[in-house]
Amino acid sequence: NRAPVSAGPSGAPPSSFAPTQTATTTLSFHQEYRIQCSPVPVSATSLSSDGTLLALGSVEGSISLYDLEKKSVVKQFSEVHDLPVTCMASRPVPSALMMPGEAEGGVNFDAVSASADNRFGRYTLQKRSRIKTVKPPRSARRKSAVEVYLWELMRIPLLLVLLLAIVAVRDTMDICSEEFGLSTLVMDSGASARRCLYREVLWAEESRVSFLPQ
Repeated sequence: NRAPVSAGPSGAPPSSFAPTQTATTTLSFHQEYRIQCSPVPVSATSLSSDGTLLALGSVEGSISLYDLEKKSVVKQFSEVHDLPVTCMASRPVPSALMMPGEAEGGVNFDAVSASADNRFGRYTLQKRSRIKTVKPPRSARRKSAVEVYLWELMRIPLLLVLLLAIVAVRDTMDICSEEFGLSTLVMDSGASARRCLYREVLWAEESRVSFLPQ
């Protein structure tokens, strides 16, 4: 059903259909500087909430994070997408506030991107995670059969050498205790101590041997 519409005076449309006047505002801007942010055309951009970081996505699938205060690209991710970047989103909240998933990984993401290649990328200016990884303790290396055999072969000679060293130290303390005194070592620079150690402990002369073979 249609409601009848009556015409205005002289066949003019009713007042409800009369055009209305709207106020227009003229905006003006000025260019502060001009710089090349990407060597290829940019297909998607997004400005962070604090106005300091501009995320740029190019037609070749690369992502650039441009610092508006430093007026330079602070980080670039080359060809992360196979197709041109179709969507960019900068961080909507300050870095001090955590977004879902950032507390667990210890990384705050500054921008995300999407493309027709069905890939979703997340980007950050952090160099490393805030969470310190704990390295698992190293397990003891298993000795090979050759190492076990050599250890068993050398264990007895090593024990004999250790036993002889203990006996030599004991005899040195018993026989050459005076020569190893502090005053004697200082007076003759250890000459008598060396002589006693060699003549009396390590090597005995034939005149001092109590048994000689026939």
